[in-house]
Amino acid sequence: MTPSIDITWLQSIFTDLSDFRPLGQGGQKLVLAARHPTDGDVVLKIVYPKTNPESARREILAVQQIQSPRVPRILEHGVADTNLGPCVWVREELVSGSTLRSILASGPIPAQRILLLGLQMMEALERAEHAQIVHRDVKPDNIMQDLAGDFWLLDFGIARHLELSSLTATALPYGKMTLGYAPPEQCRNLKREIDSRADLFALGVTMYECATGKNDFLTPAPRDHLELLKRVEQLTLPPVMLPIAAKESFRDLIATMTQKNRIHRPRNIVEAKIWIQEICRSEGLA
Repeated sequence: MTPSIDITWLQSIFTDLSDFRPLGQGGQKLVLAARHPTDGDVVLKIVYPKTNPESARREILAVQQIQSPRVPRILEHGVADTNLGPCVWVREELVSGSTLRSILASGPIPAQRILLLGLQMMEALERAEHAQIVHRDVKPDNIMQDLAGDFWLLDFGIARHLELSSLTATALPYGKMTLGYAPPEQCRNLKREIDSRADLFALGVTMYECATGKNDFLTPAPRDHLELLKRVEQLTLPPVMLPIAAKESFRDLIATMTQKNRIHRPRNIVEAKIWIQEICRSEGLA
């Protein structure tokens, strides 16, 4: 059962915030929108006490180290006593718009929007790669399109800091992930093989879904997680063609990003970004 935090408590603790509005609630955190007198609309995240505090600290550290204009800024953070016990809280920049997941509910998105999505996500992931951080949860739910049409990468809650010790037990058969987007090495908790190429795989699957309107790993619905894992490890996504001048290059980019073995993917985010920049230039986007 998901714990519940008393909203009246929020107002008594966060006296500089008003107009609390729930945005989402999961097993690890409560997420609300609120109004700040100088920062305007903000997001307030309350991390439940049962969550490893080091995990919450690393999420904050990841955003601070990456400092990408495509990742919401952390404005303030701390620890507060709640009716559930001590909770880490984070106040960050609010991105007004729609999640990519909600946009995909209407079907595939236009080709030029897919190219912009890929380019801007690679810009964010390049910053992460430079900071030795792997997001590990790139998917439509964690990508936001703002009111100006730009894309943002959200939620570094399970990010892996390659220069820090792992918080996931090595003996576990499966790693932290979202099945259907995570690559085989992440699904199987092969820690030494997880690097920025895991994010390239997930972004490739996401871009494929944007182009086709479906994720072939998830469609049709699998019987269980083992069937889904088998699809991720064995199913090759069909070639995807966009109505653009560089359609073969885009097809090859997605095919390369979603290779099962990481050594067959682009060597790093920079290499993949150069590839999509060339495609964007052919469409007058860069």
